[in-house]
Amino acid sequence: MVWMVGVDVGGTQIKMGVVSAQGRRVLAHRILPTRSYASPSKLAEGLSRTIEELRGIHGLPRRSCRGVGIGLPGLVDGSRGIVHQLVNLPGRWQGVPFAQLMARRLGCRCVIDNDANVVALGEWRAGAGRGTSHGVYLTLGTGVGGGIISHGHLVRGATGSAGEPGHMVLLPGGPRCGCGRRGCLESLVSTAAILRQARAAMRWGHRTLRACVEEAGELTPAVISTAAARGDAAARRIWAGVGEWLGIGVANLVNLLNPECVVIGGGVGNAWPWFSPALRATVRRSAFSLPARTARIVRGQLGVRAGVVGATYLLEEDRGGHA
Repeated sequence: MVWMVGVDVGGTQIKMGVVSAQGRRVLAHRILPTRSYASPSKLAEGLSRTIEELRGIHGLPRRSCRGVGIGLPGLVDGSRGIVHQLVNLPGRWQGVPFAQLMARRLGCRCVIDNDANVVALGEWRAGAGRGTSHGVYLTLGTGVGGGIISHGHLVRGATGSAGEPGHMVLLPGGPRCGCGRRGCLESLVSTAAILRQARAAMRWGHRTLRACVEEAGELTPAVISTAAARGDAAARRIWAGVGEWLGIGVANLVNLLNPECVVIGGGVGNAWPWFSPALRATVRRSAFSLPARTARIVRGQLGVRAGVVGATYLLEEDRGGHA
């Protein structure tokens, strides 16, 4: 059996899967904590070791491996296999030939790209974007990533860094973003931004929200969603604010790119019922009417599999990025 490996490196977790070449079935998966790997070499070592463990456990021959595809959260030149900058990962990532590091360790082809580009590929080929030629994909979590499909091709730009809507400045002088700037979309709708607002709300009371946090033992976006479902006014305001800021960003993208669909995924995307009404209303109000009517705004279909499955589709593109 021919098999591949897809790796989705996020700011908090690394999702990894061994995937069959036929049908893209996930045969085995593993989740690793991102912060355990403090440098590019440590990450390459950890990923390689885990891939070998999974291969051995499932009795997969090395010669049947088509390759490894990896999505990384930042500025990545996939055609050269080089990472220019990663905002939410530890270590020095400027100019790192990460595809080559991995290929040398594993002895097989390795291809890298921006993590949101990888999710875009997954949703376009096998999820919510199937059958379209023009799409925008946003992943909401530790960071806010994006991928753009135009005329059936992933848009990468001159240096491979196209598709970073999370770092559009929407509120000059606003909250500081992980990239060092202020008022980026990411600083307004990421996990950290949502939790910051929730902590402020709890200081002012809001017993339902506080009770939900005490039940869960921690504060997470999922807990804030639970509080919203139980009628907590602050939790509902937080999600409405996420929808409004996200809607302003999406309206800009709709006006700029005229997509057929806008797909929202990622961990924060699980709160879709709470922020999507404000998102859609803001896009209708803020974008030109014709492209706003044309663009379907939908939730991603692949969930946590999107990055893993999408990474394997990188191996079908002849762009270099391997040793």
